[in-house]
Amino acid sequence: MASTADTPRARQLGAELRQARKAAGLTTHQLGAQLGRSHTHVSRWENGKLTPSEADTGAVLGILGVTGPERDRLLELARDAGDPNWVAPGVDRQLAALTEYERTAERITDVEPLLIPGLLQTADYARSIMIGAGATRGEADQRVTFRLGRRDVLTRRNPVDFVAIIGENALRHPPCDTSVMLEQLRQLVKWSELDNVTVQVLPADHTYTPALEGPFVLLEFDRTKPVVHLEHYRSSTTITDAGDVKDYQAAADTLRRLAMSAAATTALIAEIADDMEPTT
Repeated sequence: MASTADTPRARQLGAELRQARKAAGLTTHQLGAQLGRSHTHVSRWENGKLTPSEADTGAVLGILGVTGPERDRLLELARDAGDPNWVAPGVDRQLAALTEYERTAERITDVEPLLIPGLLQTADYARSIMIGAGATRGEADQRVTFRLGRRDVLTRRNPVDFVAIIGENALRHPPCDTSVMLEQLRQLVKWSELDNVTVQVLPADHTYTPALEGPFVLLEFDRTKPVVHLEHYRSSTTITDAGDVKDYQAAADTLRRLAMSAAATTALIAEIADDMEPTT
């Protein structure tokens, strides 16, 4: 029997079933017809609004030709889909889970004390971080291409409302060459010119703020409960517990009050960029 729980695992399972269906060259109508289900039922599975039972998941995977360890992994996701929180191991799983949330979110608040938020990073800035973390050039290029594609949520017809709260140290102490950071600062200003993007800097001279506890991404939806995404070194955690999420919402509100205004932030970025410009 299917569950109606909208959980991180349910969304991940749905996203991967959608990917497998497209790889098999089937539409939701075609897959639904083979399963004896409506195409809207299949769509709700893929959107994580409705979780297929383990038996239904097995039937879908059989039609789509998914076998071996991949089939076992997806069946395990279906079995555990009702769990409210999830630690996703590995970079690929992190990206898949986060991308699905970004795609359906109405509002995203990204708190980053030490780095530029991923959706606002330039290709060279992102590549520099990835290679510094141990990725090969080929791996970094692949991940950068994927990341740039994720930015569509900021510029599509109905874009997400995106708020970036960035620690001042992320601007003054870049993890990359000065030339790369200069281009990143210029791009930040361009992003902030979009009506749906707000960039605010958290001054370094504050004593304690919730940002000292680490970065987090708060994703809020029109008809679904909000979630919090936390990234770790080799895994990520998605939090859906209502009490925990409420604390993160309060932290985000506090940080927005403590951060500089959008106009003051733009002026500060321009000042830092001027200081980085090479002298002749």
